[in-house]
Amino acid sequence: MISLSRYLALLSIIFGVLSTSIALPALPISRAQTVGKVCVADISSTSCPSTPPSFTGPLDKPPQFAVNIQNSDRFNAFDISVKTNAGILNPVSLDLAGSLIHDPRIIISECVNNQPVIGSCRSGIDDYGVVSLAVTALGYDVEAPASGRLFSITYNTGDFVGVLGDSSTIEFQTGCTNTSNDGSCVTIADGTTGATVPETLQGATFTFRDFGLGVSPDFQIIKKGSSPTFTVTLTTVGDYSGTVRLSTSISPITTHPPTSSLVPMTLTLSPGSTSTSTLTVTTTRSTSVGRYIITITGTDGVLTRSASLTLFVENR
Repeated sequence: MISLSRYLALLSIIFGVLSTSIALPALPISRAQTVGKVCVADISSTSCPSTPPSFTGPLDKPPQFAVNIQNSDRFNAFDISVKTNAGILNPVSLDLAGSLIHDPRIIISECVNNQPVIGSCRSGIDDYGVVSLAVTALGYDVEAPASGRLFSITYNTGDFVGVLGDSSTIEFQTGCTNTSNDGSCVTIADGTTGATVPETLQGATFTFRDFGLGVSPDFQIIKKGSSPTFTVTLTTVGDYSGTVRLSTSISPITTHPPTSSLVPMTLTLSPGSTSTSTLTVTTTRSTSVGRYIITITGTDGVLTRSASLTLFVENR
């Protein structure tokens, strides 16, 4: 069991970490000898890549990233703030699953998008697009060389993807002093020796890789026997490139439904491009009158996107 004196000393250190400047005024100037790395990494990884990674992903899958530590000196507490462009990559939640700071532990402060989850957020540090987490271990140290997961972050698509851009950096907040990497808001602390553990820092970038599918017009009233045309448009998002195959379906199924054709049925996209196909809907004098929903689907074998139009066939 942790002694009362050590527990109080540890809390003194971590609350010092949580000061407005993220300073550790009570700590001695002496530093630990080993300089490790704190990084943003793939959610499946518990180590740090050799170079800053560039991630890609579709718009409909919430991106998740790990904040890891590698080859660090001994520590038992951390206080870390990570920021993105919230209009593109909007943080939703933090997760300590698999963390080197396991139970028993105390979460001193957790702030997501300037909204307190535990404790309070800090003026000048926490903001939209920023996640902050301060945690201390109870009764144990993470021994050197310390490598593994600290925590993970889940994001959603921001409201302004395509307006502000399709890419965001994932980096450590700045504006802090007396930290593990002065100027950045990353503090790894060793409450046993009373030292702030020095670390190098490595961020990442994320670019949405997707394509959008639309149809115009998406509503039309026609006389049976006519054959209206529609424009199907594919637009890239981010650095998307690939070949998309188009298909259609018509509902409801009637005795004599309309038929449809796409020319071309396969479109090739490159980053920053737009491509179109012509959809022709054919009706005859025997086509059943009524309301039809025509769905156009595009797939590259991994991503699938769709759009639909409404067609009223009248007997006039």
